[in-house]
Amino acid sequence: MLPKLGEQFEHDQDNLMKNRTNILIVDDEPNIRLTLRTALDAVGHEVTEAPNGRVALEMMGQRMPGLMILDLSMSVMDGMSLLEELKEVPSSEKPPIIVLTAYGSIAAAVKAMRLGAREFIEKPTTPDDLRATVQAVLAEPPPPDVTPPQELNYDDVLNQVREALREGEFKDAESLLMKAGSITSNDATFLNLAGVFHEASGRKAAARSYYGKAIRANRQYAPAQQNMRRLYELTTLGSTTQSVALGDEQQFVAPISSNAADKLTDRLKRLIRGHG
Repeated sequence: MLPKLGEQFEHDQDNLMKNRTNILIVDDEPNIRLTLRTALDAVGHEVTEAPNGRVALEMMGQRMPGLMILDLSMSVMDGMSLLEELKEVPSSEKPPIIVLTAYGSIAAAVKAMRLGAREFIEKPTTPDDLRATVQAVLAEPPPPDVTPPQELNYDDVLNQVREALREGEFKDAESLLMKAGSITSNDATFLNLAGVFHEASGRKAAARSYYGKAIRANRQYAPAQQNMRRLYELTTLGSTTQSVALGDEQQFVAPISSNAADKLTDRLKRLIRGHG
């Protein structure tokens, strides 16, 4: 029995070392930094801290972290200002960034994603939610440089995706999205439609991820910003006046009205078909 326990301990330690990442926490509240550090230390990450964006920039000049957790509200160089500083830096030369937002600050989260943040967490968060978000972001491949699609039939494929979504033909929509993704996988229009597909299929976390990727791919792409706000309102408030945006001339359809977020999938399917 004891040798097996020892083997399990060694296995667990090996896994911790393999998944070890240098994470920079940027927050001006020492208690929050300590809470985040404790949660991440527990799973083997190497954690460093900065009390504001200015110090974080200095630390990044000396050693680039593998991931940054960034509070948006700080008195000295806040998170949004730091994102502004980093927005022109290629994705391959900066860490993925998770921003911390106050509860209900979806507008700030969307703006942060437009500036390159990979994900957001609302305060207060739990250690499990924090670790799950960190793990998901670290598992994502770095976003490629945004380039416009070159294939002549790309727009036609996207129009077919929209039509399939409106008709509720989700298998067709999935195969068409795979075809579009083989042409380019970093176009905001494609990413937004992928988000709608996942949301209609009941995968809210995946939908939020795709809407976020669309916002990062094109900071001015309004349909993805609208879908992110709508999904946020549905999951937190249970209802929304926002509508599903498919990114074409018919993007604004009847608004959703729901008393419970768990009714999202059926309502979204009817919504996409134009039945409100």
